Amino acid sequence: MENDAARPRLTTSDRIYGGIALAAVLLALWFLVRGGPADGAASPPPRITIEDPRPGAELDQPVTVTFDARTPLRADGTDTTSSRHVHVDVAGAMLMPGPADVRPVRGTTYRWTLPRVQPGAAWVRAYWSDATHRPISGAASDSVNVRIR
Repeated sequence: MENDAARPRLTTSDRIYGGIALAAVLLALWFLVRGGPADGAASPPPRITIEDPRPGAELDQPVTVTFDARTPLRADGTDTTSSRHVHVDVAGAMLMPGPADVRPVRGTTYRWTLPRVQPGAAWVRAYWSDATHRPISGAASDSVNVRIR
């Protein structure tokens, strides 16, 4: 019994603070295990949709591509929320917009009049590129088969 008298007694406030500390440790472990995006990690880019031209279209020069970027763009095709920008591939030729080539149509839909491209059968595809002009995977439009005159 003498040993019991030497031990300190836990008060109600000790138990409350202990419970709060336990909850904080469990919450820290939850976030450590569950994780989340790292600081500065970019979200995946939205998928681009080509609205015009339609598959099988016969196009005169200059070719105009209308696309939904699903994010606001600057006039040079740069995403306003990141450093990625739009490119268009026409028959294997990678095209990048100039300073004022991308014009808004409505919302996040834009129109881009391309420079003269090689006539003939072609696939048109829009995609996101990083700052070094490398394609970013997973967000390219479907390819549209057209004939350019």
